[in-house]
Amino acid sequence: MLKFPRCSALFTALMQVLSVSVLGVALVAGLDIRAPLNLTNAGDLSYCAELELNGQVFKVLVDTGSADLWVAGTVPNSIDTGLQGEVTYAVGNVKGPIKTGDLRLRNTFMLIEPDAEHPEGSGILGLGPSVGSYLTDSLPSPAGSPMLYRLFLQNRTAPNYFTILLGRDRDPTDHFPGSITISEILPEYAKILEEPRLEIIRLPEHREDDQHLQILLDADGLIGPDNQPIRTTSSVPSSTDKTRLTVVLDSGFSLPQISKAVAEAIYGRFHGAEYVSVSGIGSTYILPCDSEVNVTFKFGGKSFPIHPLDMTMDPGALGLGSVRNSKGDLACVGTFQPFTYDRASDPTYDMVLGMAFLRNVYTLFDYGDFLPQNSNSDAKDTPYIQLLSLTEPSEAHSDFVTARLGGVDVPPRGLLNDKSGAGGGSKTHVAAIAASIAVIGVLFIVGGIFVIKARRRKVWIR
Repeated sequence: MLKFPRCSALFTALMQVLSVSVLGVALVAGLDIRAPLNLTNAGDLSYCAELELNGQVFKVLVDTGSADLWVAGTVPNSIDTGLQGEVTYAVGNVKGPIKTGDLRLRNTFMLIEPDAEHPEGSGILGLGPSVGSYLTDSLPSPAGSPMLYRLFLQNRTAPNYFTILLGRDRDPTDHFPGSITISEILPEYAKILEEPRLEIIRLPEHREDDQHLQILLDADGLIGPDNQPIRTTSSVPSSTDKTRLTVVLDSGFSLPQISKAVAEAIYGRFHGAEYVSVSGIGSTYILPCDSEVNVTFKFGGKSFPIHPLDMTMDPGALGLGSVRNSKGDLACVGTFQPFTYDRASDPTYDMVLGMAFLRNVYTLFDYGDFLPQNSNSDAKDTPYIQLLSLTEPSEAHSDFVTARLGGVDVPPRGLLNDKSGAGGGSKTHVAAIAASIAVIGVLFIVGGIFVIKARRRKVWIR
């Protein structure tokens, strides 16, 4: 699953510099929060920021799926609140004392003991809603407020949004690092403000601890490799429209998490695809690396194609070494992975779209009334997300040919017939049968019989 891969020296050779810019007023000690904050892209597995707490530098993963800041190691001269904290994630948890320190402005964080899973100098910077924050529950506002909220409160006239642009490490044509902005838009992507506002789905009060940045996928809004909608039904009990899946956007997941049926509909019909357990990430589909998988998501009536280099990955990039199928052939890993953790019997979402999805969009998260009512004039607005598509299918295909096919654009083998129909919704098999039926005309001319048959036309599906 690779939720929260470490931001460590292991990926030094793969790192690229990213930047964060913040629009706002000067903070403690006269520092301008517009100054860039450097991040790194560790081989498309994690996007991390360097934060300085009381002079000590920590490399923290930027995570829209949680709200709290924690670091592993020692923060000199930090102030101990006397409280102990525990933050629980989809998989795993961290524990430690709650302290405060100067991070350009004084901010509350949780300090944990370094270990093999949490090496010294690492951590997580949560950018999610504070309703799920342990620190906010433990300390009064503003002391317990997440860092992002503190930045918004520093300038009450600035918009309560932040944006994320994630680069693709192995993109042969658009090799850019990426950036995060707070209260401003990257000028070259200003059109995002014209995109539909996708309302963030609010959970009922008794479930608000599970609140995430989640929106609704359109009905028939997942288009499979055969260019047909994949049949889906929401498993969220509180959903009033079961044709629309509830989707979490979470930058802390390297591999998006989806249902087994949807994963099968995406990957299961490719020649050589196998569902196996892969050491280090759990059960997922593997398939030949030359298999070009194309999928499109639809939100707010807009289409968001996914780059085929984001649909499968070389296992070496995941730190897994080589992966082989049952025939002993090298294989790539399907990045949209069936859930590797238990969502219990009352789930609040159907999918988690992590980094492999987010690399294909420029994303704006507006916090609206997630913030205290005294923050600014927009605080009573409904929280929403805007998405701007970045992937152009023909260019993405060309990138795939360059990266995986050695620059030689050969026709694909097509898809296997959908024998099970589970979660698929493909009409291609039926259409192929209909198209292949011979049209037979029997003409009696001078005792002769002529049979005319329609020629079957083969359609390449990438």
